[in-house]
Amino acid sequence: MRIATTLVLTPSYTNVVAGATALNVAGGMSSFAAALAPDLALAGFEAQDDAIEESLGNLVGCGFRPENLDDELGSRWEIMRNYFRLYACCNPIHPALDALSEILAKLKPKPVDIERIDVATYRFASVMRNPDPPNYFASKYSLPHAAATMVVRGGAGYAMLDDTALNDCAIRELRHRVHVAEDAAMSAVLPDETGARDGYAQEWDQEHARGRKSPRDFHQPLQ
Repeated sequence: MRIATTLVLTPSYTNVVAGATALNVAGGMSSFAAALAPDLALAGFEAQDDAIEESLGNLVGCGFRPENLDDELGSRWEIMRNYFRLYACCNPIHPALDALSEILAKLKPKPVDIERIDVATYRFASVMRNPDPPNYFASKYSLPHAAATMVVRGGAGYAMLDDTALNDCAIRELRHRVHVAEDAAMSAVLPDETGARDGYAQEWDQEHARGRKSPRDFHQPLQ
């Protein structure tokens, strides 16, 4: 595992905002590293003792704790902690879309009547705020684009967030009126809460995306 960790690519997640599709290669290379590492170990290659801790704790994250690796081992099943995406875009921006959906259902504004939409959310989601995604890949990671699509087309499912949405004049104009900012208080309660707050004359709060629970809410599966 230490050898495989040394081989894994760690590109910045901001690649998605820029529409840099080379990011997708990293997933395939990770699988390649997993297959190659056992052969390297048999051939005598070695990795530093804390290769996993350094990679997961410093290079691609900051909250890795090796002492927690065997917590609930044999009794907690990750498949029981999964959920289905209800929007055709990156899941960190789903809480904002949930809140926006409630606003639209309540106020029923026309796109031309919306002066601006303000979104406060946690740090990871707040970087997904490019109002001009350069391609279809980047559009999946643009909260302004997804929000504008929801307003104009009535939803953010696959049929609405297709590649034609990029060149939809109404969507393109509205997404420049969507403003996203980090809320430090929301960032501070990760990962227990992954929320957002949208404002349009009134405010709607969303603690989690629909269908997703906080880690503290998960219960032991039936044996």
